[in-house]
Amino acid sequence: MRKITSALILLALLTGCQIAGVKGFWNTHGINYNDIDAARDQFVGFAELAVHSPEEEALEAIDVLFDKLQNDTLAYYIYSEWIDGAFYNIFSPCRSAALYSKAVDRMVADGILTGSDLRPRLQKREWIQYNSVGMAATVPGTVIGEHTLVLVLDTGCPSCREALTSLADRPEWANVRRIAVCCGYGQTPEVPGWEYLTPENASAVFDVRMTPVYFVVAADGTVETTYQLAL
Repeated sequence: MRKITSALILLALLTGCQIAGVKGFWNTHGINYNDIDAARDQFVGFAELAVHSPEEEALEAIDVLFDKLQNDTLAYYIYSEWIDGAFYNIFSPCRSAALYSKAVDRMVADGILTGSDLRPRLQKREWIQYNSVGMAATVPGTVIGEHTLVLVLDTGCPSCREALTSLADRPEWANVRRIAVCCGYGQTPEVPGWEYLTPENASAVFDVRMTPVYFVVAADGTVETTYQLAL
């Protein structure tokens, strides 16, 4: 059930986010997954509101949600999967480092998720902090001090390799440094115009399952645009 509902929550989010306030949402909405579709749609509404609300209000709303979830272990597992889909997944328009980190902090504090249920989320909490807008760029094996496009790809993934050509063909990247961080076990690509890096442990910095993604670094070495889908 969790894999199916996580996919559904992501699909619903891809329809776009509303702009409204989130304060008091969980004071007027209950936790009821007897109708899983209705519960999912309600959570989508919450995620949409949260990502466009003042951060302080959104963080408070997440606390209220977890206060309610503590009373129902099954609901805790279901909504935790939805939180991954909404606030972490690179495909989600509601991806948010602040909101996802807050949610994982609550998971740790509550102690309901443990072991293999908690560890991946701890890793995701770390990954989502890397290369956020305004932060110093983190790229294994190099220091960036100029306007740069960084593509992270799995060399065994055909669509990832295609991203090298599709990005290089875009006029906005014609005169910028281009770095390809290569993960996986395929051969290093040979598309011209790219510097290829093959770090020993790229997964220490990137969620390589989310490839191909790119981010843009400003001339001062700070991230100008955080992770975006490359295709």
